[in-house]
Amino acid sequence: MVRLAVRAEILTIGDELCRGEIIDTNRSWLAARLWDLGITTRWMTSCNDDEQDIAEAMSRAVARADLVICSGGLGPTEDDLTVDVASRLAGVDPVVDDPARQRWEARFQGLIQMNELQLRQLRVPRGARVHGNPAGAAPCFEIELSGVPLICLPGFPREIHGIYEGALGARLAELRAARGDDEQIARRIFRVFGRGESQISQACRGLIDEAASPLARASSAGPSPPRVSIHYQVKFPEVLVKLVVRDRDAGVAAARLDALHAGMRERLAPFLYAVGDENLIDRTVRRLIESKRTVATAESCTGGMIGELITAMPGSSASYRGGAIVYSNAEKVRQLGVAQDTLDRHGAVSEETAIEMARGARERFGVDLAVSVSGIAGPDGGTPEKPVGTVWIALAASPEMIGARATAHAGILGTRKLAWPGARDQIRILSSWWSLAMIDAALDLAGGEDPTRANWVLGGGK
Repeated sequence: MVRLAVRAEILTIGDELCRGEIIDTNRSWLAARLWDLGITTRWMTSCNDDEQDIAEAMSRAVARADLVICSGGLGPTEDDLTVDVASRLAGVDPVVDDPARQRWEARFQGLIQMNELQLRQLRVPRGARVHGNPAGAAPCFEIELSGVPLICLPGFPREIHGIYEGALGARLAELRAARGDDEQIARRIFRVFGRGESQISQACRGLIDEAASPLARASSAGPSPPRVSIHYQVKFPEVLVKLVVRDRDAGVAAARLDALHAGMRERLAPFLYAVGDENLIDRTVRRLIESKRTVATAESCTGGMIGELITAMPGSSASYRGGAIVYSNAEKVRQLGVAQDTLDRHGAVSEETAIEMARGARERFGVDLAVSVSGIAGPDGGTPEKPVGTVWIALAASPEMIGARATAHAGILGTRKLAWPGARDQIRILSSWWSLAMIDAALDLAGGEDPTRANWVLGGGK
C-alpha cells in the first residue's frame, strides 16, 4: 500500500507576528527545507505569546499532522512560554540543558554573570532530545506529543539556519525515512521572465495530459502512472514554474520528470531563461564574470538600481566598471554626451535618448556592454502620449560583440519599450530586470548559444 507523504505543520509564536509588526520569514524558510526533504507542509499557523493559545495551537497541530515544527518563544523573558507549554503538554518539568549552559559559560566567561533570566532560555522539557544551537543560546529540542514529533526552535532566523545545518536537517530526513513513506518526489524549477502567470499557465496546458498517456502508464513500475503536477509561483517580476512528479519509485519519478523536460522547455520558449535555483540577476552577473565581459550602466528612472543588483554579487567588480545616474536632462548631456537636440525633439523618455545614453556610457567607461534606462516611474509625470510606466531601454555593445547582427542603430545591440501601468516600485524593478535580461541575451549571442530567446529579448518581441 502506498502511504501518504509526511504531513507537516509549522507553528510560529509571537505577538509581533500576529500584530503584523514583522514579516514571518521563518515559516517560508522552513517549508522550503522540508520540501527539499520530500516532506509536505500542509498547515502554517501563528499564535500570540499566550499560554492557552500556544497550548491549543500545539494540541491542534499534533492532532492533524505527522510532524510539527515550532519556532519562537524560547527566549529569556516572561512571555517566552514555549518550553513551559511543551513541558506541561508532555507531562514533564522544564530543566536547564547542561551542554547549553556549558557553552554559554564558556562563551561569556568573565563578561556576563549567569542569572535566572539567562538560565531560563537554556531550558528544555525533561527527557527531550536536544539538537543544540551553534548560533545562539536557546537549544532546539524535540519531544513527542500523542506520538507526533514536536520540534521547537528559537525565533531568530540565523539560529534556525545554524541548527538546521548542524543537526536538524539530518534528523528530519531520519524521521521521514522512519515513517516508511513510499512516495518519492522529483521536481524541477523553470524560471520565466517576460510573461505573466496566466499566459504561462495557458502555455503549459496539455503537459499533464501527456504525462497520463498510455506511454507514460506503460513506463511506470506499478499499476498507476506517476502523479504529475505543475505549480506556479509569481515572484515579481519573474514566474517560477515548478514541475513535480510523485511515484513510489524514485527512478520512475526522475525518468518521468526528464521525459517532460523537453515539452516544458518548448512550451515556455522564448520566455524561459533558466532551469534551477539561479535567478536572472545571479545568472547574468555570474556569466559576465566567467566570460570576462565588462559592463556599465546609465540610469534615469531606476536611480542606480541596476548597479545595485549587479554589485550585490561578490566578485562583480571584475565586470562592473561603474554607472551614471542621470535624472536631469542636463546630466544626460554632461555625463553621457546626449545631444540637446535629441532631448528637445524626442524627449528624455524615448528610444533616441536611451540609445545615446547607452552609447555614451559604453564609450566613457570603455566597456563591452552598456545598458541605459529612461522612463516615467510615476506616480506623476505621465502624458497621454507617454503614460506612467513608459520606459525605454537600450543596450550598446562593442563591435566585436555585435558582430554580424543586423541592428537599426550603429553600436546598439537592441532596444526595448516597456509599457507597465503599475506602481512606481514595480516599474523600477521591472525596468532593472529587463536591463539585465538584455545583457544576458547579449551573452547568449556572444557564446554562440541558441539565439531564439536572445533575439526575442533584444528585438523587442511583444
